[in-house]
Amino acid sequence: MIQTRQLFAALLILGSLSLTGSLADAAERKALPVDEASQVQGFETYRSDLLKAIARRDVEAVVASAAPDIELSFGGDAGHDALRSFLTVSEDDLADEYKDQAAGMREGYWDALEEVLRLGGKADGPDAFDVPYTWTVELGENDDPFTTYFVIDRDVPMRDRPNRHGAVEKVLAYDIVEVIDGGEGTSFHKVRLETGETGFVDKVHLRSAIDYRARFERRPEGWKMVFFLAGD
Repeated sequence: MIQTRQLFAALLILGSLSLTGSLADAAERKALPVDEASQVQGFETYRSDLLKAIARRDVEAVVASAAPDIELSFGGDAGHDALRSFLTVSEDDLADEYKDQAAGMREGYWDALEEVLRLGGKADGPDAFDVPYTWTVELGENDDPFTTYFVIDRDVPMRDRPNRHGAVEKVLAYDIVEVIDGGEGTSFHKVRLETGETGFVDKVHLRSAIDYRARFERRPEGWKMVFFLAGD
């Protein structure tokens, strides 16, 4: 189970940098966590119920929370049947070389859905809501979405080498960084800050700009998830 992140504790100490404003001129670029669920009628209750359904792995409740035409990929996967198949993928659904990955794929999908909900988001008018908050950040014209990442916690050590014993060179909090080395074989990414400083950050504290995101809309029958996608 993904634990609820401490999204709001740093708001007072990180100042007044706007999440949606221009970030290009900041010496250290930040994307402060935000959650406007309470500002949109009915969404907070809908999200709470959906999180409970995810926690108990209630496939049909999650499917019912989605629009019949929900978009699930850029390759044409859409609709309730496709969502159900992603939530229940088994060895029988996969080619022989991938059968041993079925459990990981299935749980990864559930976890990704839970995390985007728990990270909070922003209202887009009274009838739409986007998650996670990182997806609502407007990137600069020079930002590559494939290498732009968000530090989604506070008090995150940036180390001089890619392991937990490395010396802490800087402590990050909700920074926007560029990943310059994927750290294959380690749990760390090498990142570069807006200031030019580089170091290694544990991947658990980072989120890609093109990671999973979801949109919800209020329809006549209530709130519905209308897409759940990753990639660009």
